[in-house]
Order: sequence, then C-alpha cells, then structure tokens
Amino acid sequence: MINRARPTNRDLVRRDVLQGINSSTSNLILKLVEYYYNDGTAKELLCLYGTVTCQYKGNRYNIPIEIFLQPEHPIVAPVAYVKPTTDMYVSPTSRDVQPDGTVIIPYMRNWRHPNSDLNNLINAMSDAFSQSPPVYSNAGGGGSTTTAAAATHSTPYPTHTSMPMPSVMGTGGSAASTSHSYPYGYPQTQIPQDVYRDSLQTAVFDKVRNRLDETLQIGNAQIDSLRKTEQDLQEGDKKLQIMINEAQQQQIQAQNYISNIKAKTNEMLDATQKMPSSSSSLGKENSVKDDALITPAPVYKQLLQAYAEEHAIQDLLYYLSDGLRREAIGLDIYLKHVRELSRKQFILRATMHKCRQIAGLSVK
Repeated sequence: MINRARPTNRDLVRRDVLQGINSSTSNLILKLVEYYYNDGTAKELLCLYGTVTCQYKGNRYNIPIEIFLQPEHPIVAPVAYVKPTTDMYVSPTSRDVQPDGTVIIPYMRNWRHPNSDLNNLINAMSDAFSQSPPVYSNAGGGGSTTTAAAATHSTPYPTHTSMPMPSVMGTGGSAASTSHSYPYGYPQTQIPQDVYRDSLQTAVFDKVRNRLDETLQIGNAQIDSLRKTEQDLQEGDKKLQIMINEAQQQQIQAQNYISNIKAKTNEMLDATQKMPSSSSSLGKENSVKDDALITPAPVYKQLLQAYAEEHAIQDLLYYLSDGLRREAIGLDIYLKHVRELSRKQFILRATMHKCRQIAGLSVK
C-alpha cells in the first residue's frame, strides 16, 4: 500500500505507520482510500483508521478516528478526523475537534519535522480526549440498560457502560421512551462555568507557551550565530597578528640586506678608486685574465683550457666548411687545415678524458 501511495519519504512513512499500528493507546489498521481536498481534487492516501483510547473519570473509552497521511509526510502534518457512528455526534463545545470532525489539537497545529511523529500524535490525541471527550452517543429510548450495554459491547467505542444515565435530552413521551444523550467519555450534564474558564486559561497558556518557545528558539539561534561570528573574528585577529609579525620580521631582514649591499658597494667603489689608472700593459692584462677564474686544483684549470680550445676548434671547422661552401677557399687549403685541426682536437679530447678521470668526474 505504501508503494501504491508513492509518498515522498517512504522509509519515514513506513516507520510512522508501524508506530501507529503498534501503539499501545490505539487500535489502528492501514488502508488506502480516496481523499477529496477542498479544491475538488482527489488522491489516494494512506489512512490509519480505528480507535484511540482515552481515560475519563476512571473509565476507559475508545474514540473512532481516521488519520490521513499526506504525500509529503512527515514534512507536512497529517489530517485526522473523529468519525462518529450513526448513534454518535461530535460535541459542539469541544476545543479539540471541529463540528465536521477535524482534529485540531495543539500538537497537530505545531507539527514540525523531525520533532513530530505519528506515535506522539496518537498519544497527544489520547491525552486531549481524556480531558475533553469529543463525541456523544444518542441512545434510543425504550431500550433497557442491558440493551444499551449489549449495543455498546458490539462496538469498540466505550468499554464501560455502567455510567449514570443523563438527564432527558429529547422531547415528548414517557420516561421509558425518552431519548438520552451522553458522550463517549462523560455524561451530558450541566457544564459548570469553571470548566469554560479552565479551558480558556489552558488555551491561552498553550498559545503563550508556544509563542515563548518560538521566541526562545529564535533568540538562541541568534545567540549561537553571534557566538560563531565572535569566534571567527577572534581567529581572524590571531591570523592577522601572525601575518603582521611575519611582515615586520621580513622588513627587518630586508633592511639588513640593504645595509649589507650598501656596505659592499662602498667597498667596491673604494677598491676601484685605489686601482692604478694605467692598465695598457699586455702582460698585466694577461695576468688579470688568468686570475679571472680560480680553480681548486691545476687539473681543473687544464681541463677548462682544453675544453675551451676544443670548442674553438669546433667553431673554426664550421667556418672552414662555410668558406668552402661559398668558394672563399680552395679544397686543398680546406683539407690541410682540417687535418691539422682534427689532430689537435683529438689530442684535446683525450686530454679532457684523462683530466676527468684524475679529477674523479664522470666520463662520457
């Protein structure tokens, strides 16, 4: 039946249906019926029908009800009705049931998912009906107490029938043919004024309490939001302090670097000014060039010189080939120089190979 009804939340609907069927305060059965909305549309809905028990003045009574589960259950509250039989009618003074049988107890008006479920709804209906039973029975005249008891035992509604008979509610006829009226919860007697006062006080108290609960929930939510904002601000302040300290340290390091660079610059300027202005001597120039690269050992210097000469020979061979291609030189001159340069290049490569072995470097 749940699959046929196709509710939005099947697992939650199955949970609530099982809770309603297994409830200790009710005797309900599941069925699938056509439900007609106020706008004229109809839809197949899951319906739990049966009775819910209530206690009144030491007696236990069963109230017939029907609970329709909406397709969006439990996001949307169910619709419940009190379904009086042909010998019953809804109490016109009930604050929990409308004249058409619609149940309007506070729990249903304040339905909120996920805090509300079907089991608690049934218990709330039982508590509300125990305070103010919503239906009355029209017992036909001419029948004895035994007949009334037998008729009541044939239905599951009141389980106790040895209640005092109410005052006459019908018109005409003798005492034996008068029509008595009493509710399935308490006899139809004169309702004292304090009952109305207590009912009004209870309704006002429930409304004020609900409004106070909503206000407290809103206030608590705002407080939690402000606390979260305060925590975020404190964490942000700590991060800003760390970033400021790091920036200050980097600024100090940068100033130290600038000071060191200025000092080195001044030293280089002083050294430049102290150098002699005359540097035209060829031997002097050669000594500066020789000292331009400092090697840790003579073998590295020899390796460097052989490497440079080998590349110079490679460039010279290229230009000789280019000159031959452009016919700037003859073939005999080209071959002569190529033989000499190739022999020298071979010796330089052998020298580099030996130097790399001595220096412990990788040999290609």
